[in-house]
Amino acid sequence: MSLCELLRQKAKSCQVAVVAATDLEAAPLERALVAPTSLTAASKRVVLGSVAWFAGPDKGDPVGRAVTDRERAARVAVAVSGCDKANAAHMVTLLLECIKPRPALVIQVGVAGAFPGREGAPGPRVGDLVVASSEEYADTGSSSLEGWLSARELGLPIAALGGVELGGVFPLDANLVEKAAELIKARLAEDILTEAATDSTCGAAGEQGASLPRTPAVWVGPCITSSTVTGTKAKAKELVARFGPLAESMEGAAAAHICALYRVPFLEIRGISNLVEDRNRNTWQVDLAAQVAGKAVLAVLAALDELPLGSSIGWQSGELVVS
Repeated sequence: MSLCELLRQKAKSCQVAVVAATDLEAAPLERALVAPTSLTAASKRVVLGSVAWFAGPDKGDPVGRAVTDRERAARVAVAVSGCDKANAAHMVTLLLECIKPRPALVIQVGVAGAFPGREGAPGPRVGDLVVASSEEYADTGSSSLEGWLSARELGLPIAALGGVELGGVFPLDANLVEKAAELIKARLAEDILTEAATDSTCGAAGEQGASLPRTPAVWVGPCITSSTVTGTKAKAKELVARFGPLAESMEGAAAAHICALYRVPFLEIRGISNLVEDRNRNTWQVDLAAQVAGKAVLAVLAALDELPLGSSIGWQSGELVVS
């Protein structure tokens, strides 16, 4: 049986679809699901379940755990697409075509490399979070003697909405992005206070004068997508001058592209695993970045009814209703 057929049968009324490229990036969300059911076909995997609210860190689970509450539980599909643009577009299309009614929100979650700021300005650090305000294909276009020519400059038909060609650039809903960032910041700050109080009660931080753990900074700004991971400072500088991005991934623009075509609200939340510089894989902290990104998505899911999703949204008899 195809994955699409399985999704049609088992994923009815999933309110949110969360897409990750790898098992590692999906794991924090999968652990939070109540009564998970796994579907696999054509090398793709989707785990269905419910998320109630984020209860904070637990000793056995550094990201947090879901707490069952029928009046607040949301049905969620966590999908592992595989890396790169084609896989991301394939998975998001499957989810939007096969889950009926369509999810109220799609979230791309994962790790990313962070670019240095323009002219020496600070940029995201390893362990920080980036919420994309826009996505753009950084490798769809043409090189030339005059320099890089984007899809928009070439007039390539990439995605047209309302008669307007987007040219490979996908602005995200500013109100949705800002609200998501606000919820994430509040959740992370609350976690730090909880951890500090716990340490003090145990006689650790308070008595020994240890500094509080650093709350990951939450950055909002443009992101780019490329099938080639940038691995030199020179190339990073070039991309910053051209696009002004906070971070790069291999999937974000493709997911934003499909959601734009289907007119479905979209968020991209990335944990920073490395700085975009001369490649040194030994300095990357992929596990940390995946955990931080997972925690951020859970914070958004915890307050799903507070998000401006462009339609009426509320809770009735324990189910999320979108009209």
